[in-house]
Amino acid sequence: MGKLQLNRSEVSKNNNTFDCFYRLIKRSGDNDVTLSQEVKFLRPVYIPSDYVNVKCFDDHRLLYDIVLHNVDYRTVRKSKEIIKENDQCFSVLIFGLDSVSRLAAQRKLPKTMNLIKKLNGYTFKGYTSIAAITYPNLIASLTGKTAYSNELPKLDPRKEFTDNYPFIWKNFSQKGYVTMFSEDFPEISMFNYMQKGFKDSPVDHYLRPYYIARKKLHPVQSNLDQVFMFLEDKDIKMRKYSSLCYKSRPKHAIHIDHYKNFVSTYKGYRKFGLSWLTEIGHDYMNFLELADDDIEQMIQYFYQEGLFKNTIFILFGDHGPRTDEIRNTAIGRIEERMPWLSIVVPKQIKKKYPHIHTNLKDNENKLTSPFDLHETFVDILNENFTLSEEVIKRPYPRGISLLREIPTDRSCSDAAIAEHFCACYTSHNVSVNTRMINIGKFIVNSINIKLAQFKDKCSKLSLYQVKEAQEIKTGLEYREDFSRKTLLNLFYQPEVESEQRYVVLIETIPGHSLFEGTVSSKNNELTLLGDVSRTNRYNNQSHCISYKTMKHLCYCKDLIL
Repeated sequence: MGKLQLNRSEVSKNNNTFDCFYRLIKRSGDNDVTLSQEVKFLRPVYIPSDYVNVKCFDDHRLLYDIVLHNVDYRTVRKSKEIIKENDQCFSVLIFGLDSVSRLAAQRKLPKTMNLIKKLNGYTFKGYTSIAAITYPNLIASLTGKTAYSNELPKLDPRKEFTDNYPFIWKNFSQKGYVTMFSEDFPEISMFNYMQKGFKDSPVDHYLRPYYIARKKLHPVQSNLDQVFMFLEDKDIKMRKYSSLCYKSRPKHAIHIDHYKNFVSTYKGYRKFGLSWLTEIGHDYMNFLELADDDIEQMIQYFYQEGLFKNTIFILFGDHGPRTDEIRNTAIGRIEERMPWLSIVVPKQIKKKYPHIHTNLKDNENKLTSPFDLHETFVDILNENFTLSEEVIKRPYPRGISLLREIPTDRSCSDAAIAEHFCACYTSHNVSVNTRMINIGKFIVNSINIKLAQFKDKCSKLSLYQVKEAQEIKTGLEYREDFSRKTLLNLFYQPEVESEQRYVVLIETIPGHSLFEGTVSSKNNELTLLGDVSRTNRYNNQSHCISYKTMKHLCYCKDLIL
């Protein structure tokens, strides 16, 4: 394990001189790598690095040139003590997929979902995003804090590193866990897209340098992949190999291999591992189905090798599809707000603490959020599995561990889910009348106010049309059940709502951008509830600014002819 070796059967086929060399890859900040001098090898050799470049030549003709990942356990074990798992101290393995809702997982990953069911896993139907993009949702899960708020250390994300943030993996590391974080799409990775990233490696095994090295050593392929992926999604094939592959293998399969290697290398030891797949589902949801077999086989491997014995395994998304065609349908609006979350827990924890099974089962049908996922991590970290006699009372905490009983009457407000992202409402279409047009203009004006600081770069937007409008309500309706008349329903009706709320989809010019906003109307006064969502692709329309929270709103002036 951890050794680099030649495939002897392939070498024997070649009668000419066959020479192979490797170069160790070293992280040099979050956006660059350096390479060592070439070392020739014939016999298996241990690689003291998590990344290596290998080249093979046949009479000076390049035959093989690839970047490989590794799990350099020797170096890590020299630097820290890693403690073994037991039936009270569990490893935490997390596998995340960008832009995947629960319904999308059911459609595109049926084998994976069926396996989770066979393993008696739990899938949470009420799991709801707190924001439109990856970063704030993952910040809530990994730190328990609200992104872009005073809850986190103040820093300019374009100039200062994120090292000081209270990531939960730091707490696990302090308790003798080996830690890993891998993310496959460095161009838009969650802590580097319009941010400075990390000064030091945030975990023991950090895969970002592997992807930076691939891009540095094979820049032409990396830069063209995104262009050809668009064509591939339209079934237009312009080259022999798929943009979803690196060399001869699917990119997602290479990423999954690294995760499997990490888990098996540290079998029996405490582990906190977060693997995040972005590229395959971020822009083109239909590609996601190509990963179903590999994800299913990964889970099967973990189970059959006994790697789940003392491990809590979590699969989840950050939000549903945001710019896919389905987004601007009724079900698409719900999917964007309700990502995938499934959890598999060891048999012994359910046997020893039966209330955990009861709570997880009940919580599958309750409103939950990324803040709850963080509190679950905290309970696992603190080995807090005993039944609590304390009843959770109002005001409810923002985050409640999924291992505990979540109140049935919990609201989006209780869970710190903004109304714009709350899926607990009923809605019906309303005609696009003068009032809706005025609300559309109000949303555009709200966007322009936000963009005022970039008025020298971003165009002032105007309303082109209101494409659709819906009135939303709390979902409480009086229904008289004639077969079961009771004294209560003769006198009780839900409280009349004092304000009207609308979800309005607008198109603006220049750029023909699609925006969706939730607006409250009370006493003829309009209030924007939460953020405005961008619901179509903006590609390079906002290339002129580098603020993550504004990029989806801006249409750069230099694009206007």
